[in-house]
Amino acid sequence: MEKKVIEHAPVAFPYNDYVQSANTLFHFMSKSEHLEWILKNRAIAPRYCVEDMAYLNIVTEDSSFQKVAVLQKCFCDIPFHKLTDTFELDIVGDSAEMLSDAEKLDLSKWNTHPDCYGKYAIAFSKKWGENHHLQPVQYINTDSAYATEFSKLFSSLWSAEQLPDDYADDILNRLSFMKPLRGTMSRSFNRTDGKIIRVELQKNFHDEREWRYVPDVEAVTATQIERVIANPYMIPLIEEINKTLMTQNYQRLWLEYDYDEIRYIIVPDAQGRLDFIDIILQIPDCQFSCKDNAIRSKYVLISKILALDEIKKDW
Repeated sequence: MEKKVIEHAPVAFPYNDYVQSANTLFHFMSKSEHLEWILKNRAIAPRYCVEDMAYLNIVTEDSSFQKVAVLQKCFCDIPFHKLTDTFELDIVGDSAEMLSDAEKLDLSKWNTHPDCYGKYAIAFSKKWGENHHLQPVQYINTDSAYATEFSKLFSSLWSAEQLPDDYADDILNRLSFMKPLRGTMSRSFNRTDGKIIRVELQKNFHDEREWRYVPDVEAVTATQIERVIANPYMIPLIEEINKTLMTQNYQRLWLEYDYDEIRYIIVPDAQGRLDFIDIILQIPDCQFSCKDNAIRSKYVLISKILALDEIKKDW
């Protein structure tokens, strides 16, 4: 008797939206001039961010890797109603002794994601992020076998006399998208006497839901820079290096976009909204895809500006 072959048609899902996280990727920054640069240049320039690598316990014959600088740009997919939630405060090190009880209470009230990373932001759809090769960060449990094995692999490859470029690129690529589940971060705090100090906080990084843009190997090679800087003598020079990455010589590294791809522009308050209305109106018409109706495109872009202090009250 001939057996019938039952063919199964592929299941077609009506949409691929995210359900437990936002369908938007936010990039927060601390200074208005950074957001202004992003809007005027229609691009987001990556920068070297210093990452603590001590949790990986990577040791070679002549050194240990405590900190590296990774060429990246960070985003998060935290839902709007969670952006202004306060994280539990855990002050560590000398910072705990420097602050009075009143200052600690004040800091605990202003310990949200924007408080840590800045109150200016630009946001795009997560689908846009996928299409532009953004990648969720891999959060590492420092007690896992994965962390131990990666440390051994990195140490052995680093000490190898000859290492194929593909191997080196792969290990650095993985390092670029790794972060510990928990760790310390430094943030500015305005004391009651008016002085600004750096405070060390213990943080659950997994709650940040980070995605990263890291330029591909071809772009990095063409601009003759490194994806990861591990030389400890270069770390203090990172801020000066980052300034050069915003010049036209490094445009190939930039994450470019079209204005109609922007979902939201976030500013601290109503005055910030007015400032960026003026900035948007001054953008040359030729930078808009619809040059014949650039003023309308500018009004649409202005309509996407949200004030953070209003979000806190209403979302």
